[in-house]
Order: sequence, then C-alpha cells, then structure tokens
Amino acid sequence: MKNEFDLLKRNFDENGFVIVENLLDVATLENLRGALEKITNSTNSVSPNLAGKLFFEREHIKNNPQWYEGVLTEEECGDSVRQIDDLPLFDSAFAELICYPPVLDVLEVLFASSEFSFNMMIARPKSDRVGNGISNGNFHRDTPFEDFTEANTIVAILCLDDMTGENGGTEFVRESHKISEEEAQKEVWRDVERDKLPSEEIVTARCPAGSGIFFDTKILHAAGHNRSDFPRRTIQTEWVGENVLPISPVRYAFQGLKPRSKQTAFAQQIKMAFPHISATVA
Repeated sequence: MKNEFDLLKRNFDENGFVIVENLLDVATLENLRGALEKITNSTNSVSPNLAGKLFFEREHIKNNPQWYEGVLTEEECGDSVRQIDDLPLFDSAFAELICYPPVLDVLEVLFASSEFSFNMMIARPKSDRVGNGISNGNFHRDTPFEDFTEANTIVAILCLDDMTGENGGTEFVRESHKISEEEAQKEVWRDVERDKLPSEEIVTARCPAGSGIFFDTKILHAAGHNRSDFPRRTIQTEWVGENVLPISPVRYAFQGLKPRSKQTAFAQQIKMAFPHISATVA
C-alpha cells in the first residue's frame, strides 16, 4: 500500500492530477446516486430554504446565449439541474462523504499532512444530451476564482457515472500546475481557448463510475458538454492544506472541518459533527 501511495503522490506532483479507480465502494456509490436522484427528479419538492442552491441548465443557456444559439434551447433543457451548491445540507449521505476514509487516505498522501480541511461540496449532474460544460469547453485555472491565503488546494471529483471523452469528461493540461501562486491567480487564467494550449499535453479523464479524480487547483482544466445518451453525474469536493485560511466573507456548510487532524480541538469537532461515524475517520 505504501508503494501505491508513493506512486500516487509522485504522479500528482508531476502531472497535477491523478485518477483513483474503485474509490467508492458499491454500496456508497448506489447510495449517492439515489440521494442525488431524489433531488434532480423532484426539484419542486426541495424545501424553500434549499431551493436557492439549485442552478438549472435552462438558466445557464439564458445567461450565455452566444454559445448555444442553434444548438440548444432553454425549453429543451426542461428541469435539468446544472449544479447543486452546499450539497451536504440536502442529505446525510453527502455530509458523511466528508469523513469517507478512502478519500481521506488519498488526500492525506497528496497534502503530505493530516491537517488538511474541508472547504465545500457541490454536485454537477450533467444530464444526458443537455448537460453543458464550463465556458463552452474552454480551459481555466480555479485559482483566480478563489479567496485563500495560499493556493495549496485540491479538488476531488467523485464520479457517479463513467467519465469519457464522449460525455464531456474533464480535460487537463499536464504539468500546467507548475507555476507560481502569483502567476496562477492572474485574471487571464479564468478563460483560455483550446487553440492557445499545447494539444499534446491535453489529457481527457477516462474512468469508470466510482472513481475519484484529484487535481491541484492551479492546473489548467476544462469541462465539456454532455451530448451523449447517458448522464455524467459527479460530486465535487474542495480541500485546503494545512494553515490555508479563507479570506472571503462567503462560507459553506461544514467548512473548516479537519477529519484527520491530530489536534484535540479539531478531533472533538469531528466527533460532535458526526458522532456515529467519527470512529472510522482516524
């Protein structure tokens, strides 16, 4: 196991991302799919205090007509959900992911520390045929969008369905994370056209359902449109390294929890937040 984790860390440091297959066990995968379907199949039943956390594909089309004229209409999108913010508030199945040991094992290796903390969790259902990418498939770095004291942050994408090139799977520019924090934070990296990047370094994430994709938020990446006949549902969590602090007034559900911390106060916090599962976290 140590050799596997050592290789994982080397690949992450070299390329800026890694794919871990079979990260979610079968029962967890099915539980997450069911919990997500409860939301996306009955959006009118979502409680009023959470309804504002749903963003629909039709709203995205309306806000960005320049990308979809003659391709896709608001009406064709129906009630397809584009994004669900603060996902842990919707179901305990999502909240408990914060303490899911296989994900924490990988993060502890990648951060080379047990003192990493949870920042946020969202869902991106990417419905079949009408699921849309980000910035029409252009590339970006997450760093310019973020407000932290350091850029030592990692995103974990948990795949509830197979991810392929055909359904708009996430693409990465290998080794593009190897830049300074100052450079990564520049506004120019919010939207980069594909033809301005070295095509030989672009890699599409292809992995089966249950896989996890972990990437450095400084890496250039893109999310394409899903025009296939199958959904590409993912849950995205973001984690920050030791001593990295938010500098924005915006806060997310369970932000700041440290599931693997060796510090007494943070360990107690986890026990109080998740008393029935905390014994499996350490």
